[in-house]
Amino acid sequence: MLFIQEVVLLYTKAVRNSNAANVRRAVKFLPVEFDKSGITDEILFNKVNLFQTPEGLKEQRNAVKIYGENALFTGRFSDFFGYRVFVKRMGGSQGGYEILYTDKVQRGYIKSKFALTNGQSGRIVYNERYSNWDCPWLYYLTTFNFVCADKNDFKPKIFFNKNPDFTFTDMKPLRYSGF
Repeated sequence: MLFIQEVVLLYTKAVRNSNAANVRRAVKFLPVEFDKSGITDEILFNKVNLFQTPEGLKEQRNAVKIYGENALFTGRFSDFFGYRVFVKRMGGSQGGYEILYTDKVQRGYIKSKFALTNGQSGRIVYNERYSNWDCPWLYYLTTFNFVCADKNDFKPKIFFNKNPDFTFTDMKPLRYSGF
C-alpha cells in the first residue's frame, strides 16, 4: 500500500522575507486524521492546502481520498497527484511503487526519481510562481511525502520522518522575470 501526502503552501510577495521563508521550510508534513478501517484500496492520498500571511499559516483545505488502479500511471496522463508527480506499480517479487516526476508543465520528460518497497519513504519538493489579473504574484511550495507500508502500519503521524530514504528537490529561483 502507498500513503501519499501533498502539502501545497501558497504565499504572496508580502511574505517573501527570511522569517517567513523559515516558517515555510519547516512545513514538510502534517498529521493525517483518518479512520484506519476506512482504508479499502491501494493508495491513501492526503492533500493539504495552506496559505501564508504575515500573521502566520492558515489551513484552507484538508482532504483524504482512497485510490485504486485508476490513479496509477500507465502512460496516459491524469491529475490525481497534480500535473508533475505520477505513481507506477513495480513488478517483481518485492512489488512496490516507482515515483515519477516531470519539471515541465506540458508533461514531457517524465523521469523516475525513486522506487519504494515496503517500509521505505520518499519526498519530492518543488516550487512555482504564477501571476494572473487578480493577484500578480502567487508562489507555491509543494511537498509530496510517500510511505510504502502495510495498511496496518497507518497512524496519524505516518509522514513524520524527517529523513526519508529518498529525497528529490526541484527548487528553482523565484525572482522577478521582467514582464
